[in-house]
Amino acid sequence: MSWSAEEEASLIEFKERGLSTKEIAEEMSLLYKKEFSYWSVQKKIPRLKPQAQPSIPIAYKETHEIASDGSHKSDKLLQMTAAQQKNPEYLLKAHGFETQSWELVTAKNNIWNSYSKQDGVMTLYASKITVKPKQISFNWETAIKRIEAIPQKFIEPEYIRVTDYLNLPLFDMHFGISDYEYYLPTQRRIAGLIEQGYKGVLFIIGQDMLHNDNFKGTTANGTPIDKVDMEKAWEDAMLFYIPLIELALKRCQHVKIMYSKGNHDESMSWAFVKALKIRFPQADVDSSFRERKAHMLGNNFIGVNHGDKKKEDKLTENFSTEFLFEWAKAKTREIFTGHLHTERVIDKGGVVQRRMPTANKIDGYHDDHGYTTAHKRFEVLEYSEDAVMRIHYV
Repeated sequence: MSWSAEEEASLIEFKERGLSTKEIAEEMSLLYKKEFSYWSVQKKIPRLKPQAQPSIPIAYKETHEIASDGSHKSDKLLQMTAAQQKNPEYLLKAHGFETQSWELVTAKNNIWNSYSKQDGVMTLYASKITVKPKQISFNWETAIKRIEAIPQKFIEPEYIRVTDYLNLPLFDMHFGISDYEYYLPTQRRIAGLIEQGYKGVLFIIGQDMLHNDNFKGTTANGTPIDKVDMEKAWEDAMLFYIPLIELALKRCQHVKIMYSKGNHDESMSWAFVKALKIRFPQADVDSSFRERKAHMLGNNFIGVNHGDKKKEDKLTENFSTEFLFEWAKAKTREIFTGHLHTERVIDKGGVVQRRMPTANKIDGYHDDHGYTTAHKRFEVLEYSEDAVMRIHYV
């Protein structure tokens, strides 16, 4: 197979651009409209003679201009083939522009003959190009066509029960300020959850369930506050909890009732849980008088503290130290506090600290101090064996 000088020049160009032998054969075939086989290119490459650099006339003055609109104009004397002068990528590289960053706007190539003793008369080109920075453009028509071409997919839903445990941290209920009728919607929503049945249900009772700690209208520390009807407060609390516990004992495998200290009703809530322990001997009742408590729902660590003494963000060190076995076994660790009547969640250091909101009515203290803006709701949580799955506002 015979090769013309122009074909050899193109071969050299493709080789210098790093194309493989197969790619060169394909490009040559497209460029010259005839077949260049892999083997013809393979045999020709070793026989190519290195091209001598032409003698560039000293009289030619190369220039480079930058316009105010960001475009560049370059004027250079180049040796190139007829195919190369039609190739925008080649012209950009020959003038020193990266093809990824620049695009060719205009190009004008004029023949410029040069003479050297080595090469004789050489045909060069005075190449003038204008380029501009590439801009990322968005073609709406193409995008719409691609979107329209996306095939329809129909998903058949699969309903799987993934919750095994229910946690009921109803903190700061303040019976006496709020009554049973007020909390009836909450009771009904919780009953709807319990009706589904669980491996385990945790009732956390205390945490300022009652507004006063005695019949004198004071807190556990003797601080005078709004005096409420404690007999009615007890009755309302019984009306709220007893039906839920009875339902849980029917529908769930394990029912845990945990007393948790508050700052309003330490003694009264403790006595309330003691009464529940007598009423429901089949339930697992923890009425111990401890500041911090923990319970495992599957592999989920549930830590409980009112939050009125030690700062919430420091409680992790206590629970990890006081409940070593449970802490080590857990795949999810959560600490629940109350007291401030506002919701807050901090996910830090492998522990989720949840300050529980309350649906309690606004009492005199909170009204006087302007603590009236928090959302009124309780939060209950469903767990799988290893993680929180759902959070319900009730």
